[in-house]
Amino acid sequence: MRIALCSDTYHPIADGVANHLVDYKAELERRGHSVRVYTVFSNNDGVFGLPSYRFPLYKEYRIGIPVYEMYRDLQRFDPDVIHIHTPFTLGTMGYRFAKKREIPTIGTYHTDFVNMDNTIKFPFIRSILNIGFQYNMHLYSKLDMVISPSKLVADYLKAFGNESRIVPVGIDLSKFIFSDSKQDYYFFVGRLTTDKGVLELLEAASQLPEKRFKIAGTGPLKNTVMDYAQRFKNIEYLGYVSEAEKIELLKNAKLLVAPSRAETFGVVFIEAMASGTPVIGSSETREIGILKDNYNGWFVRYGDASALVSKLRELDSVDLKTYSDNAYKSSKNYSIQTTADLLESIYGELIESKVG
Repeated sequence: MRIALCSDTYHPIADGVANHLVDYKAELERRGHSVRVYTVFSNNDGVFGLPSYRFPLYKEYRIGIPVYEMYRDLQRFDPDVIHIHTPFTLGTMGYRFAKKREIPTIGTYHTDFVNMDNTIKFPFIRSILNIGFQYNMHLYSKLDMVISPSKLVADYLKAFGNESRIVPVGIDLSKFIFSDSKQDYYFFVGRLTTDKGVLELLEAASQLPEKRFKIAGTGPLKNTVMDYAQRFKNIEYLGYVSEAEKIELLKNAKLLVAPSRAETFGVVFIEAMASGTPVIGSSETREIGILKDNYNGWFVRYGDASALVSKLRELDSVDLKTYSDNAYKSSKNYSIQTTADLLESIYGELIESKVG
């Protein structure tokens, strides 16, 4: 098959969707498929980079500028199926090309727009995000199929009239290194935003001077994290870390602390568990289904720093080795191979239906 992937986020952005797409492209190509990614970054092997500018509300991301050259490139590539991963410039252009040529289109819902209202400080941000969400629903309602990464998302989309099929967001588990011999630090990696629970993590860390915390990532709360790191010696801000650095940090961390409400799936949970590192997540991520309380991780109430402090103190008396083993076993359910198996089948169904 010839498969076009359209996404406004891709390497070198270090978020879960971008990392998943890099792994997914490689797995599809290993299986003999031709894959081309349409995104907003510079051209390299198998990637078409749309001209872009920095997103003013979130400078780590970029907004694509529609140019006809993308249509010409799609025409040359001649895809059998187009898979959209973001609904904006790239997703819209991919859909329009597919509709005109009657090519099957599929879209995965990755981004929780509704819970981003406290993440970006900007006038009328709630209205802006609502417009983004409504457009996402509008575009995806026109596709041949919508994919949800979890039952939580499938139920959410169904409430807005969009039926979907569940396919987990797999990753290349072989990149991660299992270890049950941990160093004495707690780790956070991800976007530094309110909805990721960063403020509660910082407040909890400030109340636990005997415990070490390492925080990696960039985002709107970067200056806040840097301020805490300067005032509290037990908090270390690492800034942006490379993929190799992240793998090493996850391998050695005592726990991944990710008290977020913004996960539609939680790729970082899988990355941690593949490293034998149990996870503290927020109760709002319970329905995703990856974490099982008191088995491969624990839940705390979102937005409650005192609950996080209590949980970390409680775990001082717990032998984490069993939880480490359970986390590692759980990660095996979310391989990139499993994702590719499911999506290959779906692509085939859609292509046959168009031919029929």
